[in-house]
Amino acid sequence: MKRSPALLKLSREHHTALVLALQIARADDPETMAELLVSVPAIFRDEVDAHFQREDDELLPRLAAAGALVLVERTLAEHREMRNLVAQMSAGDVRALKPFGAMLKAHVHFEERELFVTAETILPAAYLGRHA
Repeated sequence: MKRSPALLKLSREHHTALVLALQIARADDPETMAELLVSVPAIFRDEVDAHFQREDDELLPRLAAAGALVLVERTLAEHREMRNLVAQMSAGDVRALKPFGAMLKAHVHFEERELFVTAETILPAAYLGRHA
């Protein structure tokens, strides 16, 4: 699917998130789970949370102003929940790993199929075309 320039970088970053979610889904032994318990919070901090922050600061306020409040509220709630799960992992709670991976995958699909499609429909062309 061709994305507008304003959403292209965010859309491309979803690949990293999906790869991470797949690694978590495939983890089935204690050693791999222990490794992910260390690596996932670092990857989240360095890559995924920066993505969330850009959405929170740039895209979501525009969508809220355009009237897409339900989608904005859902996105923010999911960002908060995933941040909470990562905090639990950082504190050593391996039980947060699988729910985080499942939620991350579902969240990426939601953004690609609903949030970004709505953004491309209701946001002004000037915004959608000027950010690369």
